[in-house]
Amino acid sequence: MITSRTNSKIKEIRLLKQAKHRETRAEYFIEGIRLVEEALEEAGSVRQVLYSPRLGTTPRGERLLAEARRKFQGAEWIEVEEETLASISDTRTPQGILTVLRKRPWTWKDVESRKGPVLCFHELQDPGNLGTIFRVLEAGGGAGIVLTSGSVDPYNPKVLRASAGSFFRLPFLIFPSPEAVLRGLRSRGYRLWTASAAGPSSFWKVDISGPAAILLGQEGGGLPEEWRAQADGALTIPMAPKIDSLNVAMAAGLIVYEAFRQRTFRSKESGLKL
Repeated sequence: MITSRTNSKIKEIRLLKQAKHRETRAEYFIEGIRLVEEALEEAGSVRQVLYSPRLGTTPRGERLLAEARRKFQGAEWIEVEEETLASISDTRTPQGILTVLRKRPWTWKDVESRKGPVLCFHELQDPGNLGTIFRVLEAGGGAGIVLTSGSVDPYNPKVLRASAGSFFRLPFLIFPSPEAVLRGLRSRGYRLWTASAAGPSSFWKVDISGPAAILLGQEGGGLPEEWRAQADGALTIPMAPKIDSLNVAMAAGLIVYEAFRQRTFRSKESGLKL
């Protein structure tokens, strides 16, 4: 059992709390019973499992350990003292298990194989927002997420927790500039819609049931000019008077579910703007 916070393996894993080390090593970590349960299908990506003796003292923890030992046979298993494990943790109440995983290289093929809209964000900053977007996009049958560099790292521990496991299943791509995002979408036939605070086209009247990409800006920063200029159109979310904006994750969720509604009931709907 490792009992020292200065153990070389502990120090190496602790560095993964920083985006630059996650990028250099192409690794990240998750912690907590729920996320590790969600990661059981990612067996080939799990490199290390750190756990404290406390985990096996509850029925759920005991079941998780047994299943994880069966699924993560190729991983290095490390028993760690509770306080030592807590020194790595990004949460206030660690649950006694942490795993280090290799990053998964998503591609456009992964996105194109799924139905639903692609959500594109320029320099999205809040990890809670991105995690929520992962979750609502998977729930609403979306295809994937595209980010420009300068956005929050999708492997940020706060993003992973807020995604509640959707991170493992939903493709995401990162591009160096807004122009690179546009090139990728155009070459694959996506129709491009900007989401704006005001405009003539309510999202209730716009057909986003087909291959559509929704372009959204950062929190409070708006859209890059390239996206405004080259989009096929703009859609808006109707709001009551005195309210002129929504949280970006909430706006994304409303649009995703409108697309889901259109795909589900399109044979019964009419009046969509093509």
